[in-house]
Amino acid sequence: MKLSRRKFLGSAAAGTAIAAAMAHSMPAIAGDTVAVGSLHDLTGSLDAFGVPSHMCMKFAIEEINAAGGLLGKKIDLKTYDGQSDIKKFPQYAQQAALNDKVVMLQGAITGASREATRPVLRRYKVPFVYGTIYEGGLCEDNAISVNTGSDQQAVPLLEWSFRNLGKKVFYIGADYNAPRNIGIWNNAIAKREGGETVGEEYYPLDVTDFSTAISKIQAAKPDFLHSCLVGGPHMSFYRQWAAAGMLKKIPIVSVVFGGGQEHMILTPEESDGVIAAYNYFQELDTPENKAFIKRFEASVGADHPYINGIAIGGYNGPMLWAEAVKKAGSFDRDDVMAALAQNIEWTGPGGKMILDGKTHSTQQDVRIIQVKNRVWSLLETKSQIPPYDFNGRCNLLENPKNVDILNPQV
Repeated sequence: MKLSRRKFLGSAAAGTAIAAAMAHSMPAIAGDTVAVGSLHDLTGSLDAFGVPSHMCMKFAIEEINAAGGLLGKKIDLKTYDGQSDIKKFPQYAQQAALNDKVVMLQGAITGASREATRPVLRRYKVPFVYGTIYEGGLCEDNAISVNTGSDQQAVPLLEWSFRNLGKKVFYIGADYNAPRNIGIWNNAIAKREGGETVGEEYYPLDVTDFSTAISKIQAAKPDFLHSCLVGGPHMSFYRQWAAAGMLKKIPIVSVVFGGGQEHMILTPEESDGVIAAYNYFQELDTPENKAFIKRFEASVGADHPYINGIAIGGYNGPMLWAEAVKKAGSFDRDDVMAALAQNIEWTGPGGKMILDGKTHSTQQDVRIIQVKNRVWSLLETKSQIPPYDFNGRCNLLENPKNVDILNPQV
């Protein structure tokens, strides 16, 4: 049979892609080490989120290695800087899979970087661990979410708020998918708790003038304000809110405040009294967390970025993945996911966590906390909140080929 040059090149390209995928299906673990990847924003506009998350991941790998490694092998951490540039994430994900032959990669802070990363890792059968808080709905057999979905924070926070602050809420958020999904939860919980959403506003991420928004909130006279404003420009809202004399008049609750170190950047006069909900905060007064902070500071020094509910995912992710590897007795992706289907339980700085095999998301405690003088204190703990299965639409045991991002229907 005569083969044209075009057909030959097409066949060769396909063969190369297949060979690359097959080559990765047998990770380079013959030696004394096995590679794991960290893909976080270490520079650029998102480094306030990425640097602490990477530090926590690096420390987790150090602890795994100090305990003898995994399956007799030490972990070699490969570090990639996403540079707060979406285009870098698929590029580095492919490098990690094909060149460095990682057996797991953790990272991506934003939903956009997550969605740029996970198809590449799925193609090369590299487990993807997503460590940040997010809107919820990630339902994929190759991906593991080790932090809270928006419902796990928003529902207990709003239940507490309607019980303690009043029945009228005004919701203000950044204009993208996560705050809009949290807005869905806000309205659903308001209705369920006999409350009322008296206003709802969304603002682009680059907005810095919130005078109109503050006027609308003042006119609506809510009992409390639910804020899902995100990023540096939106910190202007809190400064303008305090300058208008509103900080002590209408309480603010939030599932994102503090995640970008807002409580360390703003003055106490601009932030005192804000109430948040996270699975973890650095001041958590438990033996497990005190021991963790002591070990962490012995490794990186006391002058480190504040470890918040986003950053702690960097530590929890490798630890939960390692438990799955130990249960599987293998680094192979399919073996690890089969072990994960049996549920993985582990206790870390934030308490007990159960990685649910059906949703690949995590059951864990969530804390209602309040800031004063840049220090968080505990108001209430909601114990062992399970992950939301989106009314049965996320069931990876029955539908392992699912790769959706699901929206809440509440």
